[in-house]
Formats: sequence, C-alpha cells, structure tokens
Amino acid sequence: MDRLEHLRALEEALNGASLDLPTPRAGSAEQIRARASRRLADHVIPRLESVGGPLLAVVGGSTGAGKSTIVNSLVGAQVSASSALRPTTRRPLLLHHAADGPWFERARLLPGLARLRAAPGAPATTGAAARAELEMRESEALPEGVSILDAPDLDSVVDSNRMLARGLFDAADLWVFVTTAARYADAVPWEVLSQAPGRDLTVAVVLNRLPRGAAADVAADLRRLMAGAGLGEAPLFTVDEQPLASGLLPGAAVAGLRRWLEGIGADARRRAEIAHQSLTGAVREVAASVGDVEEALAEHDAALAAAADALDTQVDRAAERVSQATADGTLLRGEVLARWQEVVGAADFTRKLGSGVSWLRDRVSAALRGRPAPVRPVEDAIEAGLASLVREELSRVREDAESAWESMPAVAGLVDAAEEEDRASLDERALGLTREWQRDLLALVREQGASRRAGARLMAVGVNVVGVALMIVIFASTGGMTGAEVGVAGATAAVAQRLLEAVFGDQAVRTMAGRARTLLLDRVRGVLEEAVRPLRERLPEPSAVADLAGRRGEVQDDWGLR
Repeated sequence: MDRLEHLRALEEALNGASLDLPTPRAGSAEQIRARASRRLADHVIPRLESVGGPLLAVVGGSTGAGKSTIVNSLVGAQVSASSALRPTTRRPLLLHHAADGPWFERARLLPGLARLRAAPGAPATTGAAARAELEMRESEALPEGVSILDAPDLDSVVDSNRMLARGLFDAADLWVFVTTAARYADAVPWEVLSQAPGRDLTVAVVLNRLPRGAAADVAADLRRLMAGAGLGEAPLFTVDEQPLASGLLPGAAVAGLRRWLEGIGADARRRAEIAHQSLTGAVREVAASVGDVEEALAEHDAALAAAADALDTQVDRAAERVSQATADGTLLRGEVLARWQEVVGAADFTRKLGSGVSWLRDRVSAALRGRPAPVRPVEDAIEAGLASLVREELSRVREDAESAWESMPAVAGLVDAAEEEDRASLDERALGLTREWQRDLLALVREQGASRRAGARLMAVGVNVVGVALMIVIFASTGGMTGAEVGVAGATAAVAQRLLEAVFGDQAVRTMAGRARTLLLDRVRGVLEEAVRPLRERLPEPSAVADLAGRRGEVQDDWGLR
C-alpha cells in the first residue's frame, strides 16, 4: 500500500471507531475523532491526490474584522456580502481563477459541502443559507493557482458558523487572518491562529481599520504577539481606517496582500512547497490526534470489559449459591422427607435392603400385584423446592447485576434501557429447568441400568424410585456421595444411598451422581446467563483500537513521523 491507500485506511478506521460508552474521555475524544476524519476527507486525501492543484487560502478572523470587505476589494467586486448585521458571512464563498474551476467542481476538496455555482456578475448572496453549501465564483482578478475562501467568523455567535469556520481552516493550504486595531488581541481567533506553526502553515495577517496616528504602535504590538505565537516570519499587511467606495477599499489599500498572493500564484515551486508543508503538518497533527482517540478507545474497552466481568461475577455468585443450596440438605427438609419416608417405609425399608436379591424379588412381586411405591408426591415436592430456589436466584441475579452496573458510570445508563423480566416468565423458566433436569436424571438412570444385572434390579425397584433416590443423595451431601453421613436428611438419605448401591454398585452411583449434579449446575448457569442477557446485549462491541493503532503506525512510517 502507498501513502494514499494508508491514509484512506486510516480514515476508514477512524470512521469505524465507536465511543459508545460515556467514559471520562469519550466526549472530547469523539470530537477529536470527528475532526481527524474530516481533515483527512476535506484536505489531506484530496490534496495528496492532486498535489499540483490550486492552493486554498482561507480568509478568516474575528467577528466584524472586515473579512468580506477585504475579499471584495481584492477582486474589485461585491461578491461577498458585508454589513453591520452579525453574522454576515453565512455561506462560505470560494473565489478562483477560471482555469482552476474544474479542480473545485469535482468536489475533491471539501467534499462534504455541496457546490453552488454563482453566475458571473451575480450580486453577493445575503440571508441565511444551508450550512452544507459552498458558493463558487470565478474571478479573473485572482492569479491562477491560488483560490481564496471567505469563511464565517471564528468567534461567531452561531455555533454552526464557528464549527464550519474551524473546519474550513483545517482544509486550508494557507491562512489569511484578518483582525482590527480594536480586536487584534482577542483570545478565540488567536486560539486558532496559534496552531499554524505546528502545522507548518503559511500565514499572512491583515491588520484592518487602523486609526490615524496609531498604526505604528498597534502594528508593533501585533508583531510582538505574532512572534510569541511562532509567526514572527509571517507577513503583516496594514489597512488604514478609510471611507469605502461602493463598498470597496481603494486598490492601494490591499495592494500588498494582492502582490503576495500573485507572487505565490506565479511561482510553481513555492506553491508546491506550501502544499507539501501544509499536507505534512496536517498529517502529523492527525496522527497525533489519533493517538488520543486510541487512548479513549482503550478506556472504552476497559469499561466494557469491567461491565461484562460484573455480569460474569453475579452469575458465578448465583450459581455458587444454587450449588450450595442443592448440596447441604436444604431441599430435603419438610415435604420432601415426609413423602420419601412414605415411599421407603422408614426403618422396615432399611431392614429389607439387607436381604439383597430376595428383597428385590419381593419388590418385583409387589409391582406385579399393582402396589408400586407412591413416588410421584416426592417428585412433585422436589420439583417445587428446586424450582423455587432457581426462581429466587433468577430474580436476584438480575437485581444484583443491575446494582453492579448502576455503580459504574460508563454503563449505568444502560440499566434503564434493558427490558424488564416479568414474574411469570421467571416462574416458567425455573419450572422448565427443573423438569428438564429431572428428565436428564431419569435418562442417566436408564443408561446406567443398561446391563442385564443392573437392569433387572432397576426394573424391580422402578426407574422413578431410583431417580428420586438419586436426587435425594445429590441434595444431601456437598461432595455428592459420602456414605452414611449425609447432612440434615440423616438416616433417610442413607436409605437412598444404600438403595442405589444395591442396584448399581458403589462406584457407579458415585459416577452417576457426579454427572447428574454437573447437568443440574450447567442448566442453572444457562438460565442465569439468560436472566442477564438483556443487560449483556446492551453492551456495544469492543472497539477496533488495534486496527486504528496499526493504521496510524503505517501513516507515521510513510511520512517519517515516528
């Protein structure tokens, strides 16, 4: 890729850089990003595409400095509106030699402004105009190779005018700065003018409306200010206060400025030097400003990562609470234990477990006589308890996640934008998870009972009874399987443990319980993630800061700016 391609790639990267979160640097960085992109489009890329094109001299300055009068007097015609009303210049006016017209018609320079061609001899435009228009006029009074643009006031009372004026100054190859004896020290115009040395811009200063007898003192003080701003070598043209003839100054009043412009137009080498200097300075400033954008993007991505981490943390905490509550016996209290005792027949059931295969034969006979264990009430009780636990955590994880974000300024505003979760939906999710897991568990039981020996015992006891026994074992012990010491369920949970071992064997039960518990916690984490999904979806994509930095590096290498 060559210089031009690298600059276009940098412009594309800037246009794609998003500062969506209100981080501390976002506001200023967005302005810097927009300006850098605009400068590439309005000046740098068009100028590099046509280095030999006519120079653009932007005429600007303070409100009421007489810019339009200076422009009109340079070309000897009322082409730019001038009056006591402020602001006077509302649409930028571009004046150029007829031979340079095609270069501007193609909209390579200032492509964001629509072209409006004024007919020869047409009166100056007055009244409000669209900001996005550039009025163009031919003038044989200007030298070929140099155009001038009458810009709005740098300190205009109209915000859009001020922004447009600064954008036009960014697109200039050279500046003609107009001020007056009364306003030459104004802060706002000097804020812009003082940027010229850093950009290697060629600048001329016009000191207008000098009172008689004060010219020497005022000019000397202005030269002092110019030297302090790094503009000591810039030409200074003075214009005395004097009557206008048909709105124009006498030709002699602006003769010095006209000769300066004509000298530049007549010297192709000097024009090329001015164009190259302004181009290099603009690239240097754009590259430096892109560095500021990169820092803001890194801050943006750090805030984005912190917000995502906050969601992950709340999901982790909720999942851990579910893990603890489903392993410490909490779900076996009350209704579950009572119904399980009805199934196993308490102590008598335990005693029968010791008879091994003969007991299993008796269970088969009982099943054939139509007297299976009443296991459904236990399943319902476990289902209700687990669903209630999950429902509580679904609600809590969302509330905790929102609270975490509300403490983070960069994403606090995204909380209100996230969709609300209704109670019925939470209940449905919790119950759905519980039932899906119960189906998972029964599938495990059937899978484990695939062998002939285990299958016969499983049929004798009943798949649902074994499934309930497995749930009780899982809910009774933090480790999944610990023998007879099984938390708050005590001996009743031990019965479930012994039943499973009698059907499958000790090691198989451990494996099956571990798998069932993993399936449960995976499903729980899934619905917890779903609960915070509306918040997560509000987060913008990470910025392409690495791409932007890479593009900036390419441009810096091309122009020797490292």
